[in-house]
Amino acid sequence: MILSAVRVRSNAVLLIALAVTSAATAQSVKPYSIFATGSAVGATAPDSIAVGRGSVWVSYANGADSTGKTGKSAIVQYDLKGKVRHQYSIAGSVDGLKLEPETGLVWALQNQDGNSTLTLIDPEHGITPNSPLQYAVLSASRGYDDVVFLGEKIFMSYTNPSASPDATIQRLENRSSPLKFSDVLTMGATGTDLATGKHNQPTSQNDPDSLKLTPEGGLMLSSGDDGQLIFVEHPGQSNQSVSFLSLLDPSTGMGVSGLDDALFATAEKGTFYLTNTGGNQVLTIEAEDLPIGSLYANVDSLNEFAKVDLKTGLVHALVNNLNGPHGLVFVPHREGEDQEGDQ
Repeated sequence: MILSAVRVRSNAVLLIALAVTSAATAQSVKPYSIFATGSAVGATAPDSIAVGRGSVWVSYANGADSTGKTGKSAIVQYDLKGKVRHQYSIAGSVDGLKLEPETGLVWALQNQDGNSTLTLIDPEHGITPNSPLQYAVLSASRGYDDVVFLGEKIFMSYTNPSASPDATIQRLENRSSPLKFSDVLTMGATGTDLATGKHNQPTSQNDPDSLKLTPEGGLMLSSGDDGQLIFVEHPGQSNQSVSFLSLLDPSTGMGVSGLDDALFATAEKGTFYLTNTGGNQVLTIEAEDLPIGSLYANVDSLNEFAKVDLKTGLVHALVNNLNGPHGLVFVPHREGEDQEGDQ
């Protein structure tokens, strides 16, 4: 059994991680509730979502062009009960949205398919005066889609590669315009196929999209149209390693597509926040008895929120009949701790 994407640190956690690979789990997922709707704020197409410091942040794309030519996105800050605190308008399409743990700033990544910029929002004072920040390398056909904060290191996913060795994950080297990067992962990279155990296998990175942290401090990149999750351990270091898992429809055994956010459960009990983009809704899903380290994903081609079998890549629907599920955050419920989203 290969667990290179989920490296465990103790025997107790190892036993849990091994149990995750079984298709049969004891998890309990309650019917979803509607947390918010776009119609209530005059917006459409909720996409990315971030939770932390007592707020839920949602980006509504409003049909804006993904290269920034037309339209504006709405960024809405809610309290934990779904009441609107603030609403911001940002030119172009905001597809990536994350809360920076150290500063509390909200990063809104604009125009993922070209002419990208970065807008920072201070929850206390609004959009920062230096926004939008510019990138040192400008492109009309490529852009930044998502961001991950790993201590003092910042990593971002880079869209629309055309051939090897185009970068798909980069590390941010500075924090002021123009923003500069170094490459971490490139199209054409090989790694371990977690379903077969074979090494030096080609990854599929035609559609790099969502970027998440793994519980062990690695990166997980969703390649949406490929239906593949790529795991990078020790990113940007000399001992960096790559593994991947292709997600499969259990009814056909074929690969899925339209894969967006995926994440690991870091507690046995918690709340999933999910954007049901086509339904113009933000949903909450209460869950308990979750195996710590279990993996979940939004699969657009199946219109499902699903659990992923780490051994086979098969997806098992937990909530179906959705309409374009995209953004996903897990907020663990731990007694005596503030609720912060795993993003």
